[in-house]
Amino acid sequence: MATTATLHVHPTCASNRRLIEQLQATTGCLVVITGGKPKLQPRQTAPQPTPGNPWGGDAA
Repeated sequence: MATTATLHVHPTCASNRRLIEQLQATTGCLVVITGGKPKLQPRQTAPQPTPGNPWGGDAA
């Protein structure tokens, strides 16, 4: 089930760094401001690197 929301922020508040950081912390999304209008975007998670074998190759 997908959850959607609309974010309405006054343009003056969109330039308030503390408010933007609070919105990001609360929603878990990034606040991207384009044309003075903030939009929420899901954070992209980078794939975790797989740990290599610290003792050398994978010989049988």
